Amino acid sequence: MTTESEAAFLADVGMRVRLLRTVRRMSQDRLADVAGVSRVTLGEIERGEHGAGVLRYRAVAAALDVPLGSLFDGNPDPDTLVDTAGPQSPP
Repeated sequence: MTTESEAAFLADVGMRVRLLRTVRRMSQDRLADVAGVSRVTLGEIERGEHGAGVLRYRAVAAALDVPLGSLFDGNPDPDTLVDTAGPQSPP
């Protein structure tokens, strides 16, 4: 059973993942593919419905090109996260 504080934590992590993905102009399908997780799992992570294991979070962080800790600590500033390489190309 998930406590209220755990649910809030998962929702915050999911918000950070969604924000980072959006800033990088990646679709859920593309991020899931690069991270090696299913799109369903990624959607659950973004909605705070899935407390993924640390290795899944590590894969998502690597696919977003951010340190793992940035998914868990603080609110990323979208202005500092803009991908200078431009939009991601489709798979």
